[in-house]
Amino acid sequence: MDNSIKQYAIGELLDGRYFYIPSYQRGYRWTEKQVGDLLRDLLCFANDFANEGKEKKQDQFYCLQPVIARPITDEDKLKSMFGTEYNEGILSHGVWEIIDGQQRLTTIFLLYKYLLDQKGWNAETLKEEEDGKELYHICYATRDGSTKFLEGLTMKTIKDNDEDILRDNVDYFHMANAFKYISEWIKTDGKTINIRYQLGGSLDNIRNSFFKLLNGMSDTKGGSVQILWYEIAEVKEKNNIKEFQKINTGKIRLTDAELIKGLFLLKKNFTSGDKYIKQSELALEWEYIENTLHANNFWYFLQKKGYDMPNRIDLLFNLIYKKNALKEIPETEWDAKIKEIDAQLMDTRQSEIFRFYYNRFEGKMGEDLQHEVAIAWDEVMELFRTLDDWFCTPSIYNYIGLLSQCGEDLCRLVLHFEYMPETTYRDDFEKYLKKRISYHLRGAKIDDENKQILNTYDKDHDTIYKLLLTLNIHLLNEQNKKLESESDVYKFPFDVLSAQNWDIEHIDSFHTNALKKEKDKRDWIETAMADRKDELKDDEIAVLKQKLDENALDDVINILKKNAQEVDADEEIKNTIGNLTLLDAATNRMYGNSLFCTKRRVIIERIKQGVFVPIVTQYIFAKFFDEKGTNRSLWTKEDMEAYHKYIYEALKEYIKLEEVEE
Repeated sequence: MDNSIKQYAIGELLDGRYFYIPSYQRGYRWTEKQVGDLLRDLLCFANDFANEGKEKKQDQFYCLQPVIARPITDEDKLKSMFGTEYNEGILSHGVWEIIDGQQRLTTIFLLYKYLLDQKGWNAETLKEEEDGKELYHICYATRDGSTKFLEGLTMKTIKDNDEDILRDNVDYFHMANAFKYISEWIKTDGKTINIRYQLGGSLDNIRNSFFKLLNGMSDTKGGSVQILWYEIAEVKEKNNIKEFQKINTGKIRLTDAELIKGLFLLKKNFTSGDKYIKQSELALEWEYIENTLHANNFWYFLQKKGYDMPNRIDLLFNLIYKKNALKEIPETEWDAKIKEIDAQLMDTRQSEIFRFYYNRFEGKMGEDLQHEVAIAWDEVMELFRTLDDWFCTPSIYNYIGLLSQCGEDLCRLVLHFEYMPETTYRDDFEKYLKKRISYHLRGAKIDDENKQILNTYDKDHDTIYKLLLTLNIHLLNEQNKKLESESDVYKFPFDVLSAQNWDIEHIDSFHTNALKKEKDKRDWIETAMADRKDELKDDEIAVLKQKLDENALDDVINILKKNAQEVDADEEIKNTIGNLTLLDAATNRMYGNSLFCTKRRVIIERIKQGVFVPIVTQYIFAKFFDEKGTNRSLWTKEDMEAYHKYIYEALKEYIKLEEVEE
């Protein structure tokens, strides 16, 4: 038997089947908060259909987290598992060992059992009233009689046996406690929720809402509760334990990617021979994509830091899902729709992307199924080839990496690229990328008359950061243009940017009085005197020594700053972009508020050690913007102005692009 993935409504599990909870799992332990959270979600979902003032959701079901189960059909094994409780009805109803998901299944069981108790229905009444439905059975291997205990739960039996339950059996205690809490929650929180929905405070109405929802089938219009059912082929017990250990140590995480992989690689997808695609070929291509995406230099040109995914191939399925949702929508409306989709995908319990593929394949058989799977996989491969082509094209790589760092949704770029005519030149796509960069730089303020950018460090930190990053990208692409063929040497290392925590740094130290402790001041003075020794005159050295003897450390600092010409620019100028650059946190910590000459020495040493320093930052401390070439150890007001002018000239084409999208 092959592994399979299905989507079942809880109503479809109400056929009397048996769920066996093996001994390697802990007992039932859900807290009141966990039970309450589930009840709140279910009731609010049910009320969305009952409240006429709200639109009904398109996807009319609430989706629980996946359950991993393995069928057990060997009768001898079943007899061993169930002991004296075994009967032929167990085999005929079907038995599944629950590898993951027993807490959810038990809680749903307790809720349904409570609802039956309040109706006064027994098993026969349920069958008669609900078209043959029979509540599933749960058997815990570590608790003899657990099935009998669960199926005998009522408010009366709990009240009669409360002390015995508490004293003798911790699992039964937690089950009984959850059962009681369901009753309390409906009378308090449930009533409050229904009143908020303007549905009144009738407890019977609340219970009926739950009952209707849990009985709903996959095609029930009034809503249902559904669950992703990951069924593993029946094998030896030792593999069940290994599967459970992997899941619960985080080695397997049933993200959309894991579920989709199982969906694509099902054996039934390849029963028509190799006409469309081989299973082994698809598996190898999947592995190649995953390996490529797990290379950080590839990943971080597509995603900024903080946007990682447990399975990076999820990014491709995310993009395809968005593309499908946006394909009939004008580009001017993409932003709003993308935000809507992102909010939808935030609820991982719904597994929207998995269901997108599940619904696409469901109902197809034989060659039709294999053809559909092949088409779907071709879409994945085509998207991957597009991303890989961008990665291998330095100028496009640089622009897309910059846009990713600015928060651009990659789907917009992919869609625009696909919509471009096949005869379009690469330059046209680059023009579009520049246009999108311009959109992200819309916070930039410029003074064309004086050729200045007016944004300042203290007021526009985010815009300044984007401008400086754009400056580095622009310079790399300009250098690439001068080559006969493009070179990876001029690709910006976005993975290093993400790893090193870069930020904006003042070239001429902004905090003139930042040194408070005497030790810090003496360390600063010692370093500064060593770096300025060739520029200090004998009489200046004599004055400095005298001041040091007098412990007039602030005077010594001011003299050294004056000697280094770092006091002739006011604080307003020091906060402009002409005195700012990008630097990694480690290098910044090494020199703090040192003089320019000290910073220059430290940065040169870091470059020699192989530490990446942004190209513009290298140019600054190499004094490339010093038109006079007078002194490499100074950073003067004139240097700031020259650097500022260079930034303006380099970035004006991005800032002033016409038809920037609003």
